[in-house]
Amino acid sequence: MNLKIDERPALTVVGMEIATRPMSADIPALWPKFVARIDEIQDSREPKVSYGVMWHGESMDVLHYMAAVSVAKPGRVPKGMTLLILPAGKYTSFRYPLSGLTKGFGEIFNRLLPSSGCAQAPGPYFERYDEAFDPRNSNSLVEICLPIKSIASARQV
Repeated sequence: MNLKIDERPALTVVGMEIATRPMSADIPALWPKFVARIDEIQDSREPKVSYGVMWHGESMDVLHYMAAVSVAKPGRVPKGMTLLILPAGKYTSFRYPLSGLTKGFGEIFNRLLPSSGCAQAPGPYFERYDEAFDPRNSNSLVEICLPIKSIASARQV
């Protein structure tokens, strides 16, 4: 399979962050808390679009997850929230229904990336929930975006 690869500009997001485990119930539990405070974030760049940003911490067992929105410019960060800049670079993206995210991540990391000639690059990866996303509809599509590099580049690290 050939991956769709896009050059993405840097993106600044503001939101609420937790340290948890992959696939933890803490992740869906964070969203209502974040949504209740979303109006506190100034200069939202994409109305009705949100992000689930992820990166691993001390080990692969620790997952940092951030429910966030993109902002036009860094500014005041509400108390209890975090600002994060997603670096510009090459990303590949996939779309899965909300009900298939667990299966989708497994497919991406266990089959699609290894067979593509690419590897995940260092840095956060994210879910993008666009304007059409409806959290009450399990068939609503979620875009998963991963920073990537060629395997030849990955071997040099």
